[in-house]
Amino acid sequence: MNQRFEITSVFSKIIDFLVLNFLFIITSLPIITLGASMTALYSVTLKMVKNEESYIARNYFRAFKRNFKASVLPFLLFIFAFSILGINLVISYQISGIFFMILRAISTIFLVCLSICAKYYFPILARFDFTFKQVWMHIPHMIVTHKGDFFFLVLLNIPIFILSLYSFYTAAFVIIIGCIIGFSVFAYIESFLFRRIFQNYEIYPPTGA
Repeated sequence: MNQRFEITSVFSKIIDFLVLNFLFIITSLPIITLGASMTALYSVTLKMVKNEESYIARNYFRAFKRNFKASVLPFLLFIFAFSILGINLVISYQISGIFFMILRAISTIFLVCLSICAKYYFPILARFDFTFKQVWMHIPHMIVTHKGDFFFLVLLNIPIFILSLYSFYTAAFVIIIGCIIGFSVFAYIESFLFRRIFQNYEIYPPTGA
């Protein structure tokens, strides 16, 4: 009986991941809504790691609607900043000289820092009712005070980053797995670390996560 219950529970969890992944992809298709989709995704997975989630679709769309305005503009700002830094890197690699070497180094540093901020931004927004300024104020504090969790977050993302850039086939593999179930599962794994980070900030009102 217990074994049958465990098998049923595993299949139920897999279905939840498939549904959540599907919702994330569908709501991300307009691209401009990707920030709201990521916030809704983490809103659900942050509940799942504490077994607080019961209605995946209902809670996903509730979080998507609730955080839409607060997440769209920051996402567009991230895209704009990534684009500028990406253009700088392309130019700096095509032209030799000290100036462009410095431009390359600065752009790379800012790109890494911005990627880290983006990694923290939407889970924080999913968990807390913070303003744009408050989220940015908490990111460096969370990194400094939870260096171990930050280290594990980086380790989790490095293989994905390497596979995405290694070759066309590995990038295609990452995309295919991501489109099937990967986005929701990866967010779920990260949510264990984020919940541990966020527990020291629970004095602030949560946004339903």
